[in-house]
Amino acid sequence: MSLKLAEILVGLVLVFCGSSFVFRTKYCEYVLRRFLRSEIAHTMTFLVAGIWFLCHILTLGESDFGTYKYLLFIFFSTIILVSLVKIRDFLSVRGLAILALLSANELLKAAYLEPYASRLILVTFVYAMIIAGMIFGGWPYKGRDFVDFLFAHPTRPGLFGLFTTCCGILVLTTLFW
Repeated sequence: MSLKLAEILVGLVLVFCGSSFVFRTKYCEYVLRRFLRSEIAHTMTFLVAGIWFLCHILTLGESDFGTYKYLLFIFFSTIILVSLVKIRDFLSVRGLAILALLSANELLKAAYLEPYASRLILVTFVYAMIIAGMIFGGWPYKGRDFVDFLFAHPTRPGLFGLFTTCCGILVLTTLFW
């Protein structure tokens, strides 16, 4: 993936998510609250994240435990399957956090060795995404707390959406630097 493609994708996702918070606040609240405990959401996010992670394991080199990659593949496949069957609490938040961390890896690869000015905004956003992924992956109930905090006051979702949209526009403007 090139840096320009990464900036376009991240910028459009941020603008779409932010504008939905600005213009469809009640719908976003409904979707987020349902997402936290949804069987379909936790199966899909965790399964996609698990498959993506297992693909990374299969591409391990010799210096990265490559001689044990098939044992690691079996071990982590078992963990993913047991988690899908036995753990029902906030698994969608965990899956989304894993997806955020795995996509951050791809975005940082796209920005690697690119000119400093063109990657600064994207990399700043990616590091914020990594921090959020680690927090929500380690403490998935913080996802519920964040949704409760966000919709506790009627102006917060709009301000959050406006901030997210502005971040997306800022990432998109770096295409022209």
